[in-house]
Amino acid sequence: MLIQVMLESKKKASELRNIMKAYPQVLINAKVNSSKKNDYENNEKIKSAIKELEEEFNGNGRVLIRASGTEPLVRVMIEGEDQEYITKKAKTIANLIENELK
Repeated sequence: MLIQVMLESKKKASELRNIMKAYPQVLINAKVNSSKKNDYENNEKIKSAIKELEEEFNGNGRVLIRASGTEPLVRVMIEGEDQEYITKKAKTIANLIENELK
């Protein structure tokens, strides 16, 4: 994809790197019962909190929630402009997941 963009734009990779903005990232693990770690996908409260945050970011951040493949955890990864804010939001969602999936 990068080569295609370079050819189409007739720009060097060093010029194109300025297009992408890197955001801070935070990862918080929510400890859950192993048999429930995939239940976050069907929990309305959790889905609503994730959707609300994604809409708030409006393309200027990212929310990624996934169950660990080897541990009784749900991983909450958030990227955004403000490190303190995304840390707070990640902790809030991780706590919600832990409380909902007891």
